[in-house]
Amino acid sequence: MKHAMFERLSARFAVALVSAGFAASAGAAPLVCTDAVSANIAVPQNTWVNIDANCPVGYSATGGGYVFNEGSGGVIGIWAMSIPNGNGWRTWVVQHNPGVRHVQTYVRCCRTP
Repeated sequence: MKHAMFERLSARFAVALVSAGFAASAGAAPLVCTDAVSANIAVPQNTWVNIDANCPVGYSATGGGYVFNEGSGGVIGIWAMSIPNGNGWRTWVVQHNPGVRHVQTYVRCCRTP
């Protein structure tokens, strides 16, 4: 019986702690976010290209990615890897199709006001 009572009290205490945490964060300043985008870079056939997008001063990179002019996925003959790069985002691209493909890198940048 004592064990069951302790579990109920523990559960109530945990709910109170979680509720207090949400109440404290509700008063916190909201994030201010913006997106930075690279130029639309031409990627020639069989050539590795680095494409960077960087956050403005005072902002921190929180995520990013890339877009092909054909769409952001399912393009045959193109290999891309997108990773954090300092205070921005980098996409490494190589494409094996005839001609040129265009790629842009983007980064989500946030700060507290």
